[in-house]
Amino acid sequence: MKKFILLIGLLTLTGSAFAGPVKINFMGFSAGGWQTGYPYYATVNGGSVIDVMCDDWYHGGLPGQTWQANYTNLGSKDLSTLRFNQMPGALTLYEEAGWLLLQTEVTPRNQWMAINFTVWNIFDPNAPTEGTYWLTLAQREAALGFPGVNFNSIAIYTPVNQYDRDPNGPQELLTIVPEPSTLLLLGSGLAGLLSRKRLL
Repeated sequence: MKKFILLIGLLTLTGSAFAGPVKINFMGFSAGGWQTGYPYYATVNGGSVIDVMCDDWYHGGLPGQTWQANYTNLGSKDLSTLRFNQMPGALTLYEEAGWLLLQTEVTPRNQWMAINFTVWNIFDPNAPTEGTYWLTLAQREAALGFPGVNFNSIAIYTPVNQYDRDPNGPQELLTIVPEPSTLLLLGSGLAGLLSRKRLL
């Protein structure tokens, strides 16, 4: 039953790709506060709590706040609702940020703060950095065309007021989501398990 509930949560999350704006409920920061960066925690349309990365040094957001956001799948290359879409080379910048987020899956947790600070610095050169190591790696991958990277696994949630200049306004958030094919396999597998359990 727990697996079935998890499946429903995942489908709710990815289903937002086909709907209008979604409701983001900002749940909080990891230990150490916002300054430690990734992961922050949020829900989408009241689903399960997910790990999110803020890419927006300028804007705020406090635990308990909710806002409406537009969903973008980075693999679509559609930047129309994204906050930083008017920056030169915006697609490459977002892909660098997405690549950096994906590195959290294969990198020790003690590097996550430096990764998030690098993402902040990509979109705001005035944001502080934790050195240039991760930026150099991201730019190298960009120059190679991000070989083997599937950006369909990167979801971006941008406040509907995407160009809001209020620093207390909500931030733009990135998260890693299962690919649709993975969800279909998971769903069919869970359905098979549930039906088998009922037959026994």
